[in-house]
Amino acid sequence: MGPADGSDGVEVGLLGPVRLCVGGGPRPLSSVPQRIVLAVLALRPGRVVPVSELIDALWDEEPPRGAVGNLHSYVSRLRKAMGDGAPIAREAAGYRLLLPPDAVDTGLVERRVTEARTASGPAHAARLLGEALTVWRGAPLADLADRTAFTPDRARLTEWHRQLCEEWFELRLLSGEAADALPDLEAAAALDPLRERLHLLLARARHQTGRTAEALAVVEAFRLRLAEEYGLDPGPAVAELHRRLLADDPGLRVPRTAAGTGPHDPPPSRGPVARPRALSPADRFIGRKAELAQVREALRDHRVVTVVGPGGVGKTRLVLELLDEPGPASGPVHVVELAEISEPSGVAGAVVAALGLRSAPEGEVTAVADRLGRAAVLLVLDNCEHLTGAVRDLVREWSVRCPGLRVLATSRRRLDVPGERVVRLGPPVEEEQVELFCDRAALLRDGFRPSAAVREVCRMLDGLPLALELAARREAVFGLPQLRERLSAGLDVLEPVRGGDRATAVTATVEWSRRLLDPDARDLLDRLSVCRGGFGADAVDHLAPAGAGRPAALLAELVDASLVACDLTAEPPRYRLLETVRHTCAAHLDGSEDARAAHARWMLEHARRVHRLRRDRSPEAAVLFRQERANTLETLGWLAGSARREEAARLALMTVMVLADDPDLPLLALLRGLDPALPLADDTEAELALAVGVAAWLTGDGRAADRLLGAAVEALPERHQYRWMGRFYRLTNRMYQGDVTGVEEDADALLHDPAAPGWGQGSAVCCAALVREFAGDHVAAERWLAREEVPLTELSRVDGFVTYTRGELAARRDPALALDLFARAHRQSEAQGNVVVREIAAIGRAALLVRLGRHEEAVVACHVLLGGLRRLGMWPQVWMVLRLTAELLVALDELGTAAALFTAADSDRLAPTVFGTDRDLHAGMWARIADGLGPERLAAHRAEGRTDGRVGAVERGLRTLAARTQRPASHGQGAGKRLRAP
Repeated sequence: MGPADGSDGVEVGLLGPVRLCVGGGPRPLSSVPQRIVLAVLALRPGRVVPVSELIDALWDEEPPRGAVGNLHSYVSRLRKAMGDGAPIAREAAGYRLLLPPDAVDTGLVERRVTEARTASGPAHAARLLGEALTVWRGAPLADLADRTAFTPDRARLTEWHRQLCEEWFELRLLSGEAADALPDLEAAAALDPLRERLHLLLARARHQTGRTAEALAVVEAFRLRLAEEYGLDPGPAVAELHRRLLADDPGLRVPRTAAGTGPHDPPPSRGPVARPRALSPADRFIGRKAELAQVREALRDHRVVTVVGPGGVGKTRLVLELLDEPGPASGPVHVVELAEISEPSGVAGAVVAALGLRSAPEGEVTAVADRLGRAAVLLVLDNCEHLTGAVRDLVREWSVRCPGLRVLATSRRRLDVPGERVVRLGPPVEEEQVELFCDRAALLRDGFRPSAAVREVCRMLDGLPLALELAARREAVFGLPQLRERLSAGLDVLEPVRGGDRATAVTATVEWSRRLLDPDARDLLDRLSVCRGGFGADAVDHLAPAGAGRPAALLAELVDASLVACDLTAEPPRYRLLETVRHTCAAHLDGSEDARAAHARWMLEHARRVHRLRRDRSPEAAVLFRQERANTLETLGWLAGSARREEAARLALMTVMVLADDPDLPLLALLRGLDPALPLADDTEAELALAVGVAAWLTGDGRAADRLLGAAVEALPERHQYRWMGRFYRLTNRMYQGDVTGVEEDADALLHDPAAPGWGQGSAVCCAALVREFAGDHVAAERWLAREEVPLTELSRVDGFVTYTRGELAARRDPALALDLFARAHRQSEAQGNVVVREIAAIGRAALLVRLGRHEEAVVACHVLLGGLRRLGMWPQVWMVLRLTAELLVALDELGTAAALFTAADSDRLAPTVFGTDRDLHAGMWARIADGLGPERLAAHRAEGRTDGRVGAVERGLRTLAARTQRPASHGQGAGKRLRAP
């Protein structure tokens, strides 16, 4: 590592034991605390590191009473070791290491890696990357290996080193240097026996040096090691390399580009669309070339295409295969599974969920239309047959409002919308039926040998792909002759349940498979049919029939019988009934509520666990909640429909707190439907009003939220464990309305409520400070934070909202500190899964960039925010960014567009109230706009804004910002810079 700032510069090494060099020579650090402080600062060079973060690193457990004084002493000694002009600055909130990037060895490596990746050819790139790797002196932070605070950084830097080594090996193979690279590769693979990419590179190197047999041995040894030690299969890349080695693929033996002749990266390709069902790499798609071409052609010429056919004929699989082809659509593709939706009212919610929207203040239908806009989009609606009317109405409306939208649906019947192109799918031709059966049977039994009986079985099963796959699984149990005999001796799986409806053939197949089960396993299968979106193993303990022993063994039997699918890639594993199985087994419950009551008990237990985690601000709460989102929706709907108000209120209250961080529109819509009558009759109705009030706030209905939350706070007893929630969410609602007095009243009450958690009280204080700051009273804002300084300091270590609030209060006085705090708030909220605060922190940062005159960075930040917030459906926040964009455009002298955006924002009820100093700021901008445009042009642009509405305003803002990102750098402050979103 060479000096970056002259021969007497300060340099820090982290890639090995922590090292300090001054003037080219090492300087010893006398104590571990000095090395800890230096390492924390050097990991974040140029950024303020808060005092609380340094204290956390110095003491793994509870810090001593004089921790802050001790820290100042350690920093003082560190400065002394650095000599005159020590580059450690004391800031208002912490310390900053004032070194250029290259003065820390991680920054030096980053620069050399960037040079390598932009080099003219693989040989040159390999040399540069090799130089970067020589900077490493050993394991990163090696002398701080026992300090838990550095565990994430050590893991990150170690993984970075592994990836750079693999990239270096890859470049050397591309340069034709396999022989030279082979010893290094062999050593690296021996040290990391489970690293797939290393072993693939080792196999390629041996193949390139003429040792193909040894290359195949590397692949086989890696596969066996995974299977024997972990019970895992290797990734598809291993199988692909094995095939290419056997075929002596010339592309493996000869480098793709000669050394130094040009770029070494392969051209980008379009990845496959994410499938709603997990498919094994061995689940080969067979035949159907004519049908694929028919659907492909229909999509080119029609806006609505429906693939129609009986259940089990392979409609979904055909569509997924089409989507995996290059270029089935000119724009984004969104796949929506409707099989799990039981009510017509849930269709729009399923589309909302697939689009990732988090807010729909004017309803889900409008939210989808606003999100899709005029762009070219392909919407795939899978399994529509039981919801045809609802799908038909929605497709009609969205087709009118979204001119670029195309719809591809699968159903047992047509949608019957204008201009619909129907593609009817029947069983594959006989040769493809036989190939499918034999392919699946050979996967399940090594000794399978096809015979003439295969054609007979295919004919008996009417060639339906799903029935063929089920029969192939049974062939592994009975053998082909016995399977044929059983089918012909009364187990006629194609016997229609209702006269003439051949679509029921697959149901009959499921019935046959079900009859072969142990009675307890059969009962469990029926009861599991109430689950939606899959389930974890813990559900089986709740849903197993009374008196049934060994629920885990029963689950294993169902998985072995292929009636329950198992996804071992999830953690913990997830299970799911195939939809045909679920619908068939649900019919055997005969309206009994026992299974649904057991399902509700499971969901209440799950909700209690999530609620406890959420009260402790654990990021695991959102992850755990999302796993059973569909089951929560199912249970809450059943409890509400069964008039079980007390259980519904309990589940709603424990659920809505998680939704505040990670909104889910279908659940919020269901909660809004539980709206209790006012005045509230009892505590149960008051709890329901509280949950529904929070849901109203999350969906943008501030008036309903204020009414319901206020009623709940008044009705619940003073010591009720959830009364604090009513005050807390009423407070946040009042903040958006600019109600300073109301916010402060609720905040003061929360501070005296013993049931309120510390983070809730801290957030309330932050809201009170923010509403004062936005009203222009900085002294009162600071007074609120000073009132609870100690708990807020503790809370700020994990809570992004506290950090964001400090950023807002620092923005006018210390912009550099504010930007650092906004970035930290963004990271904290991302780690917690708190989508709302994450986006608000990004908005705070964008506002500051606009007002600092860092226009190019502000353009990028606003462009990223607008796209992301629109995708999430967070329209109040979208309008905040559109107003910031208008401010930015006034500064850039694009007055007409600014006038249109300001007008559109002022015309929409979802735009937050403008008050305090912002009102004066906007008044000044309107004056500048009016002077610059004149009366006639101003009137014309204001008319455009009123006509635009939400979708038009966002698209106008995005177009303008996108055009700005393509222009050459201006001469203003920040010219030539690009700053990524935090």
